Amino acid sequence: MQTLRVFTDVAKYHSFSQAAESHGITQSAVSQRIGSLEKRLGVTLIDRTVRPLILTEAGKQFFLGCEDILDRYDRLEQKISAMHDDPTGSVRIAAIYSSGIELLNKLRLDFQQAWPRISVDITYEKPDNVYQLVLDQVCDLGILSYPLHWRKVGIIPLRDEVMAVVCSPSHKLASHRKIKANRLSSYDMVTFTTDLPAGRQIRQYLRESGGNPKMTDSFDNVDTIKSVIAVTDRFSILPVRTVQREASNGTLSIVELEPQLVRPMGVIYRRRNKHNNSFSPAIQVFINYLTEHAGPGADESSITRHQEKQLTGA
Repeated sequence: MQTLRVFTDVAKYHSFSQAAESHGITQSAVSQRIGSLEKRLGVTLIDRTVRPLILTEAGKQFFLGCEDILDRYDRLEQKISAMHDDPTGSVRIAAIYSSGIELLNKLRLDFQQAWPRISVDITYEKPDNVYQLVLDQVCDLGILSYPLHWRKVGIIPLRDEVMAVVCSPSHKLASHRKIKANRLSSYDMVTFTTDLPAGRQIRQYLRESGGNPKMTDSFDNVDTIKSVIAVTDRFSILPVRTVQREASNGTLSIVELEPQLVRPMGVIYRRRNKHNNSFSPAIQVFINYLTEHAGPGADESSITRHQEKQLTGA
C-alpha cells in the first residue's frame, strides 16, 4: 500500500525528489520502489526521459486505479476508526490569503484540541492555485471567495462576508458612519488586482453604484493593502472580518458601505464518481467544525461590536 502511495505522489508531483520529501525517504528509495513495481507489473509506468516526468499510457491507467484503491482503503480505515467515535486521519487545506490566516490558524488549533487524532495542514495560495491543488488532490479542501463551479469541483457554501470602506483613523472618510458608493469618487483608493475575483467584483460594484474613485495601486493580498491604507490618505474596500483586529486597536477605521457589498466564501472539493462522492470521516468532521465556527453568522455579533466601537468612538 505504501508503494502505491509513493507512486501516486510521483505522478502528482511529476518528481521523484518531491515524492521522496513528502514521504521522508531518499530519492533513491523512491526510484527503487517504482522500479520494483514496474518490474512486477512488466510495464513502464513513468517516462524518465523528459522533465518534468510524465506517465506512460500504462502509468495513467495504473494511477487511476491506485487512486481508487487508496481512496477506498483510507475510507475503510477511517470508517473503522470512527466506530469508536475517535476518527483519525489528515485534512489538507489550501486557502486564499484573505480567507483569514489568524481565524483559520486559531480554528485549526482549537479543532486539533478537540480531535487530536486528526491532523490539519493549511497552505495559503492564490485562487487559481487553490483550484489546481484540489483538482490534483494535493489538498482535500480549498477555501476561497467567489467559488466557481468547475466540472470536477464541488462547492460547500461557507458564509457571506460584509465588505466595508476601510481607511486610517485620520482619513476624512473616518468621520462617517456610513458612506454611499457614489460619494467615493473624490478619494484615492487601493484595491485588489484584477486577476483576483475580489478585485474584479469590487470594480464592478463601483461601476454599478456610480462610484469612480481614483485607483492608485492594486495588490494581490489583503495584508499589503492594510499596511498601505494605515499610513496614507487612501482607502480600500475590504471584508470587515479581515480588519477586526486593526479596528479594535485603533489603527484602521471601518465605514459602512451603501449599498451593501458582500463577498461569498466557499469550500471546494474534488468531485469523485457518481457512486462515491462522500468524504472521509476525518474530512467530514472538519467540514462540520468549519461551518459551525466559521460559517454563516459565526461572528456576526463580533463584527457588529467592532463596527459600533469604531464608528461611535467608544
